[in-house]
Parts: sequence; structure tokens; C-alpha cells
Amino acid sequence: MHSAITLRGLPYENLKRKPLRTAALLTIVTILSLTFFGGTMLTMNLNTGMTSTEQRLGADLMVVPQNTAQQAEALLTNGSPSTFYFTTDIADTIKSADGIEQASEQTYISSLAAACCDEKLQIIGFDPASDFVIEPWIASQFDGTLQDGQMIAGANVDVSVDGTIELYGRDWPVVAQLANTGTSLDNSVFINTATVPQMVAVSSKMTKNSAFAKNADKAVSTVLIKVKQGYDAQTVADNIKHLDSRFPDLGYVYPGGITATTKNSLNALISYLAVFVSVIWAMGVIVLLAVFASSVNERKREFASLRIMGATRGMLNAIIVKESIMIGASGGVVGVGLASLMIFPFSSLIGTQLQLPYLQAGPIAIIGCAVVTLVCSTAIGIAGSMLTMWRLSKPEAYLTLREGD
Repeated sequence: MHSAITLRGLPYENLKRKPLRTAALLTIVTILSLTFFGGTMLTMNLNTGMTSTEQRLGADLMVVPQNTAQQAEALLTNGSPSTFYFTTDIADTIKSADGIEQASEQTYISSLAAACCDEKLQIIGFDPASDFVIEPWIASQFDGTLQDGQMIAGANVDVSVDGTIELYGRDWPVVAQLANTGTSLDNSVFINTATVPQMVAVSSKMTKNSAFAKNADKAVSTVLIKVKQGYDAQTVADNIKHLDSRFPDLGYVYPGGITATTKNSLNALISYLAVFVSVIWAMGVIVLLAVFASSVNERKREFASLRIMGATRGMLNAIIVKESIMIGASGGVVGVGLASLMIFPFSSLIGTQLQLPYLQAGPIAIIGCAVVTLVCSTAIGIAGSMLTMWRLSKPEAYLTLREGD
């Protein structure tokens, strides 16, 4: 015994009765929502990463040892860990140049393969008292004082259950772990200046670098400079070069220029993404409308019969709108789900492969993007259905019925 089909249940029965047509529509809507949500999320994450990078590059000028400018630039984005240094006497002379408002030293040490990570760690020694780049960011999440021998870990560093990291055969206590930035800082650990000689000593012992060990107490990798108002970074760099005959051969890195270059690369990628999403949507809408249009002839008899049985045009519109909502919502949910499985679990890998700052957007932005995707995918389906209804509504019901014979 078959249960009676009600007007409310008719949209579902219509979709179930035509599985091929329903599957075709669902596939198209799923592809549209997947490309829209996936493309939008990639764009948002890249923009979030770029904003994070700009906030972290608080220096106007970096002075680094000779032939290491490229390594220093890589550290500012997503490059490989590096070790390079000059000595404190050079750093002190640099800080005496005209046009410097603030200056702070940092020391970079690249670890060997560590138990905490899949890759090498970048160890960054900094002076909390004078630092104006890392310290403000750390202070927003850690309000204590970084003691000698302690570490602060980046977001991607795996800290053991006892709150330590094993480096160079020694366990180092971790007092805090920082939020994700989408930059190489996520794969770094931070120590204070007083801990640098200890780290240099154990590093040199493991790597057999006697020259580094000899300079353990005075190794400096970079002097970060914030220029005074009325000066520009290039002018201050020129002032430094005139301080000593060795200084013209030092490396001079302009973080603002790196940001501009990265932003240009980012804008190019976003433009390609926008074109790709637009083309997919244009093709999808055309195919969607074609599928709906092709269903006109086979649905003439169905709707004409309903009109003869007393269904109003409003009832027919309601039926087809409900069908569209079912298809649009179902395809939208599947598309968003598939895109999420492709993007969210692989954020770190995506950032590494793109070689651009990449940081996952917040939950509010993700939810908002998902809602917009569902609304758009449903609206496209409704628009196609309304086009079908407009075509079907032109002949009178009995003529349409005759055409279907």
C-alpha cells in the first residue's frame, strides 16, 4: 500500500523520481560551492597572512653580515632556518649612526633536526629590554619575564608534555607558546640574549663549528633599526656605510620592500584565483540553466496536470522553489564540506608550497563565508527554476497538456 503524496512532500518525491536529473543538478551546485568557498577561503587566508607579516616586520632596516641578505629576507617570510653572525663591536658601531630612533640586536641559530619538529628550528635570541619587533607580539600573549635558559615556542613547535623542547641533547623549559602568525616565526623558538652563549656553545659542539664557539659571547646576526621621523631607511643605511670601511660590504635588508614584493606576488595569485572562480561559476550557471531548460519539456505534462487538478500558479512556484532549495542547500553543504577537507587540515602544507604568508582566517570569517556560499548556491538554483516556471507559465494548462501528449 502506497502512502499518499502530499503537496508538501511533492518536491522531494519529484527529485527522487528523477535521480539522474537530481544528481546532475547536485553535482553542478557542489562544484560551484566548492570553488567559491575554497577560492574565497584561500584568498582570505593569504590576506590574513599578509596582514600578520606586515605587523611582524616592525623594523625599517636590518643590517646583516656580508652575503647574508638573501637568508635574512627568507627569515622574514617562510624561508629555511639559517645561522649567520658578526660581532657585538660591529653592532655597537652600527647603532651610533645618525637617523636611528631605535635599534636592537638579534641572533639567529639554525638547529639540527629536533625531536619536537619535522624540520629544523630557527632559534632567535633577542633582548626583551630593547626589542621593538618581537617583544610587543610576545608581550600580548606572555606577560612574564623570559629567564635565562627558558624558551618561548612558536605555534608549530611541538612542546613535550613536561613543557620542554629537546635541542642538542638538552631539555629546554618552555614558558609559553605563541599564536599562529602564518610566517616562519611559527617554526621558531625565542631565547633572551643571556641564553645565546649557552645555545651557541651547545650548537658549536654538535656542529663542530669552532669559529662560532669562539664568538659565543659576542655573536650577533642582525641589528634591527627603526629610523627617526624625517629620515628614510636608505639614508640611514648610507650613514652606516660611512662609519667604517667594512660596512659597505654588509648586507642591508629593507623589510618594507619585502612586504611590497610579497604583496605583489599575493595580488597576482589572488587575481588568478578570482578569474578561476569566476570562470567556473560562469560555466556552472550556464550548465545549470541548460539543465533546467532541458527539463521544461518533460515537466510540461506534470505541471499542466497539477493546474487542471486545481493547483494555482503560486503552488507550482512553491513546489519548484522548494526543489531548488533542497538541491542548492544539499549541494552547498557538500561543496563547503569538501573544500574544508581540502583546505583546513593542510594549512601548513599550503603555506609551505605557496611560499607566501598564509594564516587561517578566524571562525567568524569562515562561518560567514560558508553562509554566503550556501545562499549563493541556493539562489542560483532558484533563479534557474524560476526561468523554467516562466517558460511553463506562458501557455494555458490545457494546451501544455496537449503538447505533452
